[in-house]
Amino acid sequence: MVAAFARTASSIAWAGPVQVVADQLAEEVLSVSSADCCAFSLWSRFGSVELIGAAGEPPDYRERVREAIALGAPMAANRAYRARVEIVEDVRTLVANDPRFAPVAEMVAAAGWTSLVAIPLMVRDEPVGVLVAMYAHDKQPNRSDIKFLEAMADHGALAVRTASLLNEAKDKAILEERNRLARDLHDAVSQLLFSMGLRTRALQLAVERPSGDPAAVLLPGLKELQSTIESAVDEMRALIFHLRPVKLRGHDLASALRRHAEAVSERDDGVCVDVTVTSDLPVVPPEVESQIYRIVQEAVGNSVTHARARRIEVRLSAGRGAACLLAEVVDDGIGFDPEHDRPGHLGLANMRARAAEINGELCITSSAAGTTVRFEVPVASNKREMI
Repeated sequence: MVAAFARTASSIAWAGPVQVVADQLAEEVLSVSSADCCAFSLWSRFGSVELIGAAGEPPDYRERVREAIALGAPMAANRAYRARVEIVEDVRTLVANDPRFAPVAEMVAAAGWTSLVAIPLMVRDEPVGVLVAMYAHDKQPNRSDIKFLEAMADHGALAVRTASLLNEAKDKAILEERNRLARDLHDAVSQLLFSMGLRTRALQLAVERPSGDPAAVLLPGLKELQSTIESAVDEMRALIFHLRPVKLRGHDLASALRRHAEAVSERDDGVCVDVTVTSDLPVVPPEVESQIYRIVQEAVGNSVTHARARRIEVRLSAGRGAACLLAEVVDDGIGFDPEHDRPGHLGLANMRARAAEINGELCITSSAAGTTVRFEVPVASNKREMI
């Protein structure tokens, strides 16, 4: 019995799918007790009993039990919720005298089951499932059997709780990953698509109002459009394979920002983006670099698209002490109200979310004279958390 408990604890610690763990628990019940069949069931979210694991059961056990439940048969599993232990000493008579048990009556007779024990699985004093052990050939569970089954029911409840926590963690991870992809799509690809739309419209106007040689206007514009499309494709590939932003691959943060500034200045007529970097920048982990790059990219994009800025300055320097990095984006645009949420515009929310992920402080000030986005991140604390 001690060995069975050890194996059971090991299976729960393995934290596999709850169905697999339930099958293992049922096997342990048969290996130690005098039971001939064991099954674990859970209450589904629709209020019905759902079999999740069994051992020693006939081939059609699951289907027949489902049919009996559908007919409204008063299953011992249900009665076990009102009592810690439910014992049925004459299973054959019970199923033979109630037509609702018709789907299982023949199976019970063929298996020779004469009695059963049902014990609820309790999580935080709430029943979430039930263990049912069947005994054949006039065998009756003794006191030791019932104590063992109660202990195994506790293990089953622990397995259910572990699986529930793992599912919650998985759901949270999926949600966070979806949010990350949404931010990356907005910050990178949507800006490139917006630029492609502007380029395409400019080419349409050039065709509609030809002046001189159309090729002289169209060819350079088409080359720029092709370059933008290639950048969008590269960004999508980077997102699909969970890589760093395209401009960061093979480059440090300062170089990547300079390349981005050059691309924006070349792409948007009349816009000048300058990058100033001091020589005392702290070493930044790649994960933090990626978030800083995206924040600056979003800020520059907002300056061009929404603030209609003509001059934008990006500054990188050491923050308060050598353990911090300070990034600033300053423009001469028309300004806006940073506290006012604009439906359908996710840029500011994305910037704040990225800053929070790496423990950074984001401050935005804006007026009719322009906007300043100031972002400081404690590099040392991020290093410690990533170890």
